[in-house]
Amino acid sequence: MDVALPGQIVTYDFRDPQTCEPETEIPRPLRVLQWNIERGYKLDAVLEILQELDADILCLQEIDIGNERSGNTNHAQIIAQRLKLNAGVVIEFQELRSPCRAPSDQGGGIHGNAVFSKFDMEFRAVHAHQPFDWPRRGMQVLEPRLGRRITLAATIRVPRRPPILAYSAHFECFTGIVGRTHQVCDLLHDSTHASIPHQLVFGDFNTFAHSLARFSTKYSHGWHRFRTLGMSEPEWWMENILSWSTTDGPLNLRINTTMPEHLRFSKETMMRAVNPGWWDPFDPVRDVTISNHAGWMTAKADWAFVRQFRVVRHWMANRDFSASDHRCLVLEVEHALESIYNTVSRIPFMPA
Repeated sequence: MDVALPGQIVTYDFRDPQTCEPETEIPRPLRVLQWNIERGYKLDAVLEILQELDADILCLQEIDIGNERSGNTNHAQIIAQRLKLNAGVVIEFQELRSPCRAPSDQGGGIHGNAVFSKFDMEFRAVHAHQPFDWPRRGMQVLEPRLGRRITLAATIRVPRRPPILAYSAHFECFTGIVGRTHQVCDLLHDSTHASIPHQLVFGDFNTFAHSLARFSTKYSHGWHRFRTLGMSEPEWWMENILSWSTTDGPLNLRINTTMPEHLRFSKETMMRAVNPGWWDPFDPVRDVTISNHAGWMTAKADWAFVRQFRVVRHWMANRDFSASDHRCLVLEVEHALESIYNTVSRIPFMPA
């Protein structure tokens, strides 16, 4: 069993050298997916779906390694080995074993975010803003752990095509719109200054600070939860962050709309909250990816932003939540010369 500390990246490569020819061009769109696999509680079901989808690039969150709650196994290695993929996982947390944890939450191992692919990859970690102090406050939510939220960035070398920069992110749930705004601004800033323009910015961004969650100080902090009445958190993101592009100016003037001076974001945040060309083909309201508490807490928590790609088709897998408490977002994409916002159909595609 691999032993790694938060911030470190663990890699595996189980590709078949006889079938993995690095210079062979792929004569079709790339299939890519985003999925939070819920700690791999139902790993066999997850693997069955992933095998059927046969994606070229997979961004997965909540990868467990050596935790009692998920069978003390290495899920990153199992997935890579079963699907014959190259893999990297950034360790976010050391999950401390504790009597305060329920059996379904019991730790003893490590936990993180991963990128799997059929191609060569190099990895780095992206992390800055931390809305929740896990080492100090983890006991308050009955999950003692060491570490912090970290996004994995993978440079993927696709044969005879420009390289791809793929992010696998898992934003904080114990915060609110303000905390996650700072987190997405970290990624926007990294994406804007990256030398690779073809990007997949995938992750569980936990954008659910609306509906019942709006009234929970555990899951939704700050006055923005009340000043955004009438819209969901994904809608607020679309209207106040993602709608401001680099052509609109260097400072996002929309992010502080309707906010009193003492609640406004700083100038630095306004500079980072500029969209370099991300777009997500899924609808921010209708395409729900989580549904908890008998449907009273539903949201598009998972995002599949692409930059300088054309989306040929897109759909959701695990629609019945049988393998994970999140739906899986699947896209087929082709490289584009520039960002494309209006050429994708919003009609869900379900493969035969």
